[in-house]
Amino acid sequence: MSAGASIEQAVIAPTLQETEEGCRLLARLSTGEAPIFEVEASVMEGLQDARTPQPIVLLVRRGEASLALAVPGLAGTALLAVAAGVQDPGNLGSILRSADAAGATGFVAVGASADLFHPRTVRASMGAIFRLPVAQENEPDALLARLRALGIGTLAAHPSAELIYDLCDLRAPVALFLGGEGGGLPADLAQGLDAAVRIPMRPGVESLSVSAAAAVLLFEAARQRRTPGSA
Repeated sequence: MSAGASIEQAVIAPTLQETEEGCRLLARLSTGEAPIFEVEASVMEGLQDARTPQPIVLLVRRGEASLALAVPGLAGTALLAVAAGVQDPGNLGSILRSADAAGATGFVAVGASADLFHPRTVRASMGAIFRLPVAQENEPDALLARLRALGIGTLAAHPSAELIYDLCDLRAPVALFLGGEGGGLPADLAQGLDAAVRIPMRPGVESLSVSAAAAVLLFEAARQRRTPGSA
């Protein structure tokens, strides 16, 4: 609602009004034009796939998802998060949430990634999907061509890279590429990127989750941009 998303209708359970927060939310919804339907808790559970169903479900009009929005022409401050083959919707949404929190300018899901608008992606994004320009691109080549045309660098997160992430200058326009949960970035895509960085870890630790790695890299970029000369 704060992001100005277009709400088509709301479904609520009676328990929504058992808390002050729920009452405030309902009052705010009531000022809009979207119809509000009250149903029993058992019906509400059937509308959600969450382990702990919430007492409210909103039907929201999907926003536009395109490279033109996610990778705008003004690339001077670009900080993009690119999920390549991230197949778990929850992970995809978590990366979206971190990208939004770190001040990224856009988010792209490319290749065999989960659906940007899957219910679990939307839920895990905690509203980020309504604020951050997003795109879903099936062809990596189209994305890379647009990035090159705009002068946006491309950086892969890879566990065997020589360069450590906080020794890399992330103040220039950059797209951070993160691979899937199992195999990482596809080899052909990784070879087409400008450079790769790794996050050093304690011996014996195999890897970070893709969403944790995304948060580390995005907030390092935010730190460098906030503190001149800190790279």
